[in-house]
Amino acid sequence: MKRIGVDVGGTFTDLVLWDDDGTVVVHKTPSTNHDPSIGTMDGIAVLAERAGIDPSEIDMFFHGTTVATNIVLEHNGCDVGMITTEGFRDLLHIARKKRPLNYSNYQDLPWQKWQLVPRRNRRVVPERIDAAGTVLTPLDEDAVREQVRLLKQRGVQAIAVAFLHSYRNPTHEQRVKAIIAEEFPEVFVSLSSEVAPQYREYERFSTAALNAFIGPKTSKYIANLAGKAREAQVGEDVHLMTSAGGLVTSRSASEIPVSLLTSGVIAGLLGGCAIGKASGYPSVITLDVGGTSADVGVAPDGAAAHEAPARHPHR
Repeated sequence: MKRIGVDVGGTFTDLVLWDDDGTVVVHKTPSTNHDPSIGTMDGIAVLAERAGIDPSEIDMFFHGTTVATNIVLEHNGCDVGMITTEGFRDLLHIARKKRPLNYSNYQDLPWQKWQLVPRRNRRVVPERIDAAGTVLTPLDEDAVREQVRLLKQRGVQAIAVAFLHSYRNPTHEQRVKAIIAEEFPEVFVSLSSEVAPQYREYERFSTAALNAFIGPKTSKYIANLAGKAREAQVGEDVHLMTSAGGLVTSRSASEIPVSLLTSGVIAGLLGGCAIGKASGYPSVITLDVGGTSADVGVAPDGAAAHEAPARHPHR
């Protein structure tokens, strides 16, 4: 079986071909930042030529990318709108009231300085679901349509939908998604109940907003790459590295691109753990210095630590 791995960074694109017969071929090429899929596919063509095979002979295509991470670091995502529960418009601004300096009124708070959704685009509608998933206030669909039309007039490229307790009952968010498809079908939609179906409003709301912020650019890139890979018959699909250390399909990554953030850190750490274990040194620190960011990973005794999310007492 022939496998290809591609890592797209802000400056270079690195490629490696691994054949079960022991053949390993590597290649490095400048990234094409206006459309990273171009540099990727050109690099695959060169790599295949060096290996003496046709690109269609590649069985599996694995991909790691900093495209999503770089959008966040460079603050150049899209214009985002949000539809949320009445009374929760300022949740993204308030967050959890944790401040580096509790008694200072003069400090930059990243979630306030670099807003994912400007306040004017955070729109509220009447609806309410309680912590048990019971509907207390039915969704006002007329209000939803009004707010979607307003956001369309303002030219947003993505809409995040985040309602209170939607992790228990996502029906209101799903209905809003259907209404958006009728009123504004071309916009990228991010539902908090799909992106991060967990309790705690700020964590879920902000993750849905971040998914919307990076969504249009990232999903366009993934769609371009997957389409070109299909045309060249490279693998059955593009499998992308996630921040959890696993792989997702191109479709899943296009719908929830926030899962790709900081995937380079865990990818480098997993590789470092494998090398460290094989060398008899299981505890490793990995460092990957790129053109835009530097990734650092630590694995005591060869185990990468993951902070487990708090569980809801009723789940």
